[in-house]
Amino acid sequence: MKTVTGRVNSAKPISLSKAATLLSGFVSSENGASQDVSAYLRRASGAFIELKSIHREIKSKETKLSSKKKRKSHREMGSEERKKSKKKRKSSEIVVG
Repeated sequence: MKTVTGRVNSAKPISLSKAATLLSGFVSSENGASQDVSAYLRRASGAFIELKSIHREIKSKETKLSSKKKRKSHREMGSEERKKSKKKRKSSEIVVG
């Protein structure tokens, strides 16, 4: 087994998306790694890409849910919510004169 050496270029945290991109670029480059190491890197890169897509799915579902909650109709609101909504609209009206 060969010894691997290296150094830390940066300890600054990066996003999952950027990590997936960097790992994918490293895997696709000619890095001189053995077949076993290359296979491991390909699997790790694939896992990062899959995790990135899962995060996107979750984020889009959360966005859809929050937009549905914001668009409640008056029928869906309770009486207290309707009163608060009315007060907000009245307080935000500007009188010009």
